[in-house]
Amino acid sequence: MFLRFVSQSIRRSPRRKAMTVAAVALGTAVATAMLGAMLEVGDRVNRELRSLGANLVVTPRSTSLPVQIGGIDYRPVTRENYIPEAQVPKIKATFWQLNITGFAPALHAAATIEGRRVPVDGVWFARRYRAPDGSAQETGLRALNPAWHIRGHWVEDRERNDQARECLAGAALARRLALSPGSVVTLFGEPFTVAGIVSTGGEEEDRLYVRLEVLQRLTGRLGQVDAVQVGALTKPEDEFARKDPARMTPAEYDRWYCTPYVSSIAHQIEEALPMAVAKPVWRVADSEGRVLEKVRGLMWLIALAALASAGLTVWSVMAATVLERRTEIGIMQAVGAPDWLVAALFAAEVSVEGAAGGLLGALAGGALARWVGRAVFHVSAGMPSLLAPLAVLVAITVALTGAAQPLRRSLALDPAVTLREGA
Repeated sequence: MFLRFVSQSIRRSPRRKAMTVAAVALGTAVATAMLGAMLEVGDRVNRELRSLGANLVVTPRSTSLPVQIGGIDYRPVTRENYIPEAQVPKIKATFWQLNITGFAPALHAAATIEGRRVPVDGVWFARRYRAPDGSAQETGLRALNPAWHIRGHWVEDRERNDQARECLAGAALARRLALSPGSVVTLFGEPFTVAGIVSTGGEEEDRLYVRLEVLQRLTGRLGQVDAVQVGALTKPEDEFARKDPARMTPAEYDRWYCTPYVSSIAHQIEEALPMAVAKPVWRVADSEGRVLEKVRGLMWLIALAALASAGLTVWSVMAATVLERRTEIGIMQAVGAPDWLVAALFAAEVSVEGAAGGLLGALAGGALARWVGRAVFHVSAGMPSLLAPLAVLVAITVALTGAAQPLRRSLALDPAVTLREGA
């Protein structure tokens, strides 16, 4: 009898039923598209933000806390003040090795050019190396800084060659020294050809860049590195991430260790390189976190707004429905039907409409998510398999929420008054 009543009720007022299904389908489609895009393209957005540069810097442990009094360095002379170049690939041996998109070791020095003291960095530009798992990979400044503008071309250094004599010059330095691609500059008594001029808008424009092994030979520091820049895909820092790991419970520490916070990745790099200290570059890490939070917040806002509009449409349609059928409700109450049974009959009807709208919305939302991924993030984003049933459940909840207030008001009316007015 219950199912018969529900089926007959659904067949009544088909235009209103279609309006309810369409509203729920539209709201669910937009919400599904936003959530699907957010889940699928999160890494893509994070990778795009990697163009901001490294978000971690690794330095020798002995130089992380310099002790100088009156200009005299009191750091222990027995401790190594460098990172062995051979140990640098161990950065990719951490738990979050797949999150580490690139790293670039550097050796710092200074040379005198035309009476000016010029910082010179020996770096990997795009170096092939053997990862700890035995695979051949490539990394360097080029991978870490895809947004750098090069006039000329990058230095090609996939293989080691300590006799190569090419360099990159920062744009500000090039203006002061009148350098351009193809110019020759003398470093440590040897001529170097300027392969390109690099523009970054930062302090990099005041430096010269040569191959790491070349500067190691020129300075007599074979196999040594002063710093390593690291780029990693991270989760924005929250209150939990800012807790001191030393004061965490074992369960909290495991959760922190297994979450890609910039601080936990830095900790694991220090475990792989005991002679070094890894510190987040908060200017970059905070910028990434804020951008990601705003993108996700905007998508959540659009999804919630779409669901809220669907709920309001259901509310207006249900208000008209119960007004039209208030006499029917009064008769059921007069013959002894409890309020919960009347509410269950209408809830079943609304649930069917919500499920239909949710299913249509999930299908449309999957297509919309793919379009958003291609148009906005330039990636093919599909809908996760668990999102479709979740969308149907959310659609049913939205439909029931929208119908709750009109139905509650109709049940609160006195059946005798309702029947007298309807007579």
